[in-house]
Amino acid sequence: MSLIKINKKITQNGFISPVLRQNIITGDWIVIAPGRARRPDDFIHPELPAVKSKKECPFCAGSKGYKENEIISSKKDLYVIENKFPAFYEKNTGTRSYYPEESFYRERSSIGHHEVVIIKDHNQLLTSFSKSLTFALFSTILERYNEIKKDDQVSSITPIYNHGPEAGASIEHPHAQIFASSVVANTVNREMDGAERYFGINGVCVYCDIIRHERAEKKRVVYQNDKFLAYAPFASRFPFEVWITPKTHKSQFENSNQAEIEEFSDATVEVLGRLEKIIPNIPLNLYIRTLPTTLEDCGYYHWYLEIAPRLTLFGGFELGSGVIINIIPPEKTAEYLRK
Repeated sequence: MSLIKINKKITQNGFISPVLRQNIITGDWIVIAPGRARRPDDFIHPELPAVKSKKECPFCAGSKGYKENEIISSKKDLYVIENKFPAFYEKNTGTRSYYPEESFYRERSSIGHHEVVIIKDHNQLLTSFSKSLTFALFSTILERYNEIKKDDQVSSITPIYNHGPEAGASIEHPHAQIFASSVVANTVNREMDGAERYFGINGVCVYCDIIRHERAEKKRVVYQNDKFLAYAPFASRFPFEVWITPKTHKSQFENSNQAEIEEFSDATVEVLGRLEKIIPNIPLNLYIRTLPTTLEDCGYYHWYLEIAPRLTLFGGFELGSGVIINIIPPEKTAEYLRK
């Protein structure tokens, strides 16, 4: 499993039975199988010796790659460029119509935006970012989000951060990305449909109900401040998965104010630091889920940040069934991260 080795020793207490848990929003089933690995020490992720590339880092200020990029925005600690190899392209000359191929398949121009938010210091590590640097990162993402949203061809925007090769980081230099597309992913549509269905039945936001429940139960809470709650979801898909959610109802990330971004940054730094402490060099993905840009503020959806550590790989069962096996119960995740 690449750099990650899982110790599958059964504990002295014997095998622990797996359970099925259902995501209350989407209805997806997850298998929690704690008998396979029970402690952070079970994840052995050795640090490789530093290897200096002969190539110049394209993201370092002053490099050839840096000079060739069009700087969209620049600040003290970071700058923003268009991705050199975009998944979504603003200057696409095609229309938004579908293009039939042999009158059977459908295809359309990948219109949108794909920007890179780059930390100037090459040696910064996401899990060790200061609160001020994290605030600068999220503030810049918020600023770019609201600017990109003005494009009426954009339907959804997804800010992400890949940390570590196992999480898809192809360039070592620390950077986040902002993907803006003319389509809304089916995964997002399914989540919104589930949230809207819950709202129609119960008259309240499902995320707000989850927050109330988790704060009362306490056993899956990792950290909280005045405005944000960090917790391990009941039906977590990944070992040590954490969601960071506004405590009050907020359906759109882009409506966040500076005080909220400060508290959001505080919660993110706390959680990432604790993850790094129990599993050094932990690979992970960060992404912000929020309403599509085509929708107005609503009562049934709630934006959040998901932290998804990439400590295991999906096998044939996960790929074939869509049901994911998670070997660390979220209650254990919260317990380890509260220490």
